[in-house]
Amino acid sequence: MKKLILLAVLALGVVTQGVAQKLGHADFQAIVQLLPERAAAEKEVQDLQQKLEGRLLTMQETYQSKVAEFQTDTTLTESMRLSLRDEIVDMERRIQEFQQTAYNEMEVKQNQLMNNMIEKVRLASVEVGKANDFTYIFDSSASGGLLYAGGEDVTGLVKTHLGI
Repeated sequence: MKKLILLAVLALGVVTQGVAQKLGHADFQAIVQLLPERAAAEKEVQDLQQKLEGRLLTMQETYQSKVAEFQTDTTLTESMRLSLRDEIVDMERRIQEFQQTAYNEMEVKQNQLMNNMIEKVRLASVEVGKANDFTYIFDSSASGGLLYAGGEDVTGLVKTHLGI
């Protein structure tokens, strides 16, 4: 019986040795900052922002000219004043809607571009993990949620895999 228990303990030791996990972590955000396409993505977002700001500026200038006309033109009849006032109120509403839509459009574009780069880093991490027999590679960046930085830092391996 003692031999059977000893044999079971030894077998358990061998089994647990065989399933030892190799863990790694990489700072995905730091890697994303080094990607060559990051600059192009930032330029794309800036171009969109400038385009939207230009459109908003045009709307605001038109609004200001209507307000000035409403305040200074003494030749307007009462019906013309009411019509112009309604037009001004409508322009205010459209400007507010445009601002919200533009903000949402910018946010969607930034998220889309960032997610594409993060996915590229994630896929590179998977390849590094496969090539180096890692069971898990965790994102150690501030938003990655890694609570313990045990294991091997594979940030350099992922950078090398991406050619950066």
